[in-house]
Amino acid sequence: MEVGDFVDLIARVLGARRRPNQEQRACIVDDGASPLLIVAGPGSGKTTVLVLRALRHVVVDRISPENIMITTFTRKAAKEIRTRLIEWGIPLLEAAASDPRADASLRDFLRDVDINRFVTGTLDSICEEALSEARGPAERPPVVVEAFVANQILARRGEIYDAFQNMGAEFQDYLGKYSSSGDAPNTLGDMTRVVRTLVDRFVQDEVDERGYVARGRDLNARRAVAEIYRKYRDYLQSTNQMDFPTLERVFLDRIRGASPPGLVGNLRAMLVDEYQDTNPLQERIYLELVARSGAALTVVGDDDQSLYRFRGATIELFRDFCARAGQALPNTAPRMLYLIQNYRSTPEIVAFFNAFVQNDPDFAGARIQPPKPGIVANRPSENVPVLGMFRDDAATLATDLADLLQAVFRGGGRPGDAQLAEAIRAAPNGGDLGDAVFVAHTVNEYRRAFMGNPASERLPFRLRGELESRGMFCFNPRGRALKDIDEVQRILGLSLEALDPSDQANPDGRIVGAMRITNSAKDVLRRWRSAARAFVATNPRAAIQGGDSLRRVMQRWQERFSIGTREATEWPVLDILYSFLPWMPAFQDDPEHQVYLEAVSRAAAQAATFSPYRSLVLIDEPHRTRSIESTIRDIIAPIADDLVEVDEDIMASVPRDRLNIMTIHQAKGLEYPLVIVDVASDFKTNHPKQRFRRFPDSPSSVTEMEDDLARCTPIGNLRMARTAIQRSFEDLIRLYYVAYSRPQSVLLLVGCLPCLRYNTTIKNIATFWTRGSDWDWRRPVRGNAPSMANNIPLTLI
Repeated sequence: MEVGDFVDLIARVLGARRRPNQEQRACIVDDGASPLLIVAGPGSGKTTVLVLRALRHVVVDRISPENIMITTFTRKAAKEIRTRLIEWGIPLLEAAASDPRADASLRDFLRDVDINRFVTGTLDSICEEALSEARGPAERPPVVVEAFVANQILARRGEIYDAFQNMGAEFQDYLGKYSSSGDAPNTLGDMTRVVRTLVDRFVQDEVDERGYVARGRDLNARRAVAEIYRKYRDYLQSTNQMDFPTLERVFLDRIRGASPPGLVGNLRAMLVDEYQDTNPLQERIYLELVARSGAALTVVGDDDQSLYRFRGATIELFRDFCARAGQALPNTAPRMLYLIQNYRSTPEIVAFFNAFVQNDPDFAGARIQPPKPGIVANRPSENVPVLGMFRDDAATLATDLADLLQAVFRGGGRPGDAQLAEAIRAAPNGGDLGDAVFVAHTVNEYRRAFMGNPASERLPFRLRGELESRGMFCFNPRGRALKDIDEVQRILGLSLEALDPSDQANPDGRIVGAMRITNSAKDVLRRWRSAARAFVATNPRAAIQGGDSLRRVMQRWQERFSIGTREATEWPVLDILYSFLPWMPAFQDDPEHQVYLEAVSRAAAQAATFSPYRSLVLIDEPHRTRSIESTIRDIIAPIADDLVEVDEDIMASVPRDRLNIMTIHQAKGLEYPLVIVDVASDFKTNHPKQRFRRFPDSPSSVTEMEDDLARCTPIGNLRMARTAIQRSFEDLIRLYYVAYSRPQSVLLLVGCLPCLRYNTTIKNIATFWTRGSDWDWRRPVRGNAPSMANNIPLTLI
């Protein structure tokens, strides 16, 4: 079958709505003789093209699905692609097999095709499967550890807390340069996160460790980090375990070796999604696979939507793909095609994010050349301009924003008026809060305590309260640390009291009092115990009928672990935790609390892979005390140290009656009818501690780390083609470009009004300031509020 016939088949089988436009068609029909780079703007059908190009390889090029590899950035994206391959692939292949233009050999080939056998997934998952299948008879399969286990091993076996105790502020201050806020980390969890970023870079960037240590500045701290990494790496090797960067490095070594995995010999086509977020190690894997297999290579992405520099993503690899692929793959002529037709957003929204990404002249030098043309809107206007809601403070903003959401989703809609000619109302066929999303740089509900000042409430917390007062709810499981959630404190405090009761002689518990855990963790454990004791004192009623009282359940556990019992010789930790759930209905009824419970349960389950007692508490001594110590050290204390993070992706779907609150990074790849972008709710003054989030006056922690490692890694010179401060600004431009391109119908910017006043000193990339301090919005009308009528279509409400 000719490729043109296949394109015609798409519209005939999948419907006219799936008929590729001219740009999509060019991407699908490209013959694959040379690497193809597809620069895909927001809402341009990137995933559709990726799936249809993969199916083209089957129907036109007669490549079996098991010889086609498709990598994605996330597991969720991999699932979506697998679903589309099956939903579209089955009818397309059936139609192709019965098409009169198909010859007998094609029919025979398609009859044997199993559409389920595409090699799809994240690169990590594909590497793990390939190494498992390629191992020799006496070779143990690799054990790939999840993030919680890897960070536990890094913190404990790398002895991060020991380094801190030995060096104190010198160690903290060094790590503080690379923390997301620029503040010195105070908890073991915060220290581990910074060290994790460094040790991952050591692998992904092929850092010369000797060169890193010998840089001169912060010599002792560098030696400490290098030693932490050595201990961590040695422990993983001795136990045949790998974290994800190590897995990729081992896979690269294997495909370069004498006995590469079977995937290399069988590969005939490879498609890579979100290539703009590729790191140097991953680039080497992709190009090595193609060089050794001769497979057709297609990469898809958008340099303007690269958000993961902090994870090692190197936008320059995407920007320079054609040159780099041409150098690595001789006798090829890499090509670049664009997708710029937007099918997601209204013309007003498209015009807004087009203007934003082109606003700062200095950003042009960071974009792919020639730059992606302006995105073209394909949806009709709904007569709703881009909106702005700015108020004097976050409290007033939360009230007015909740009023708007209530009117739209619980009332008859927000009516039109002088500011808004067209009404905004929920869709008549069941529109609800789930059609809206609130996105921000950070979704933390509290600011950190600082210089003796207590933690203060941020807009997400205030909005939660305002919504709840109106009978509406939100979904923001990342809003607070797991250790600070009331019900988590109670259930873990109850478990602590069951395992190691406290009394006047042992306020921390007999076992905990003798353990060597961080002081901050001990403080948190005390707080949990207090919450648990106060909860037991109320003697609440269980959510199930006929059960024991909470006091009686606690008493029975304490008897088991103090005087022993013949009921069983061991108890799983999860049994202890779950025994308290009948008194905590939120864990069963509330979506956020289900995410919290999953995180606690995951910590207990994954601890079994490295904890000596495998997440069990034994009854007989001396193992009773030792197993309780193990439970506290390996499961409970890490949560107190903020080493355990929630995974909201476990929720297949958030209830429709909840407002999603998520970071801009989380929102990437998603779309909603109404998108609320917090651009300035924290900014009432030009405070220097905020500038890194709006208008940096110094390099970000991520770009400073890149510069620090530049002389120790082969990729360093490429990254430093732009200065650290330029890259810091560029990351913010890309961040808000992603945010502004999520909505389908309504884009609403929110923040504090001082950011918009004519004489403001609060510069902000998100409100169209340029790095050169130009601000086209400086046009006062009606007092100090700016008018964008003659420049950017933003209507204040």
